[in-house]
Amino acid sequence: MKYSIEQIRDFCEKVWVKAGLSEENAKVCVDVLLAADVRGQRTHGTTHMKDYCDRMLKGTATNGEDMDIRLTSPTSYVVDAKHAVGMVAAPIMMRKCIEQARVSGACFASVHNGCHYGLGAYYPMMAMKEGMIGFSFANAPALVAPYGGADALLGTNPISIALPAERHTDLVLDIATSVAAKGFIALAMKEGRDIPLGWALDKDGNPTTDAAAANEGVLLPFGLHKGYALELIVSLLSFALSGADMDVNIARFFECTDKQVNVGYFMGCIDISKYCPVEDFKKRVDAMFDLLKACRPAAGSKGVLIPGEIEAGKTKIAMEEGIDLSEATLRDFREMADTFGVEYTF
Repeated sequence: MKYSIEQIRDFCEKVWVKAGLSEENAKVCVDVLLAADVRGQRTHGTTHMKDYCDRMLKGTATNGEDMDIRLTSPTSYVVDAKHAVGMVAAPIMMRKCIEQARVSGACFASVHNGCHYGLGAYYPMMAMKEGMIGFSFANAPALVAPYGGADALLGTNPISIALPAERHTDLVLDIATSVAAKGFIALAMKEGRDIPLGWALDKDGNPTTDAAAANEGVLLPFGLHKGYALELIVSLLSFALSGADMDVNIARFFECTDKQVNVGYFMGCIDISKYCPVEDFKKRVDAMFDLLKACRPAAGSKGVLIPGEIEAGKTKIAMEEGIDLSEATLRDFREMADTFGVEYTF
């Protein structure tokens, strides 16, 4: 059954305020979660809200009001997030990077003691809406085997980049560096579904379609050695610059909510206007997209898509028709309503 965006937003904001966030941060936090849901990326949306709130109750996540933020040069921030909820810490830092990039042309933040920050694309999209190119990278619990290995040594370590177009859909890249994001495994477990063959190996190193077996085993990197290399680079940018934990030392976000995590982010933006007029940039982007869209479709294909085009279409539909919440998510909502004394309205 589908529910309106505003109905979900109202309930979730009230829960977050009761959990300890300011009204302003609660609004932003829910906006990040809903952005995932409307884009069809349910694995990073409200399905995990209860897990985030559990961390607040247990003291393994904080409200972000005591973050240590230092501007170390005109183009760099170094940040101790103090275990702030990721959907609070990351928007704060992207806003600061945007403000600083208007002065210096570019700005990036290196963040440690971060928590899982939900939809990685949300933060580059913040910069994109300001006429900039946005970037966000983060490391994560080790769930993925390096190419040629059989042990989980690297995280799913997402790459998120966004840049604006004019006539076409804006480009929004948001990918895990594993074949599938860990969230898809967790969601399949929650909803009792199998996963596709080729996503993961079980604990004995055998291919599996059983989500629970995959959860005990390892995920596989996309693109063989190429995906592994990107996965490693994201890890190094995220933890080696900031002093966050290495992937193998990060507890699983949604299964070990009683343990603090020290996740690293590397995020920021480039101000296009410092290089060329923004409108000129958008026209050049459109020219490239025109070329791609005019490409002959391959057999069985409906044509070339721009990264983020499918999600943009899903967003438009969801904003008009609402979001389909699973029974598992509604069950979590009922528990949160009881825990935080908020009226259950679904």
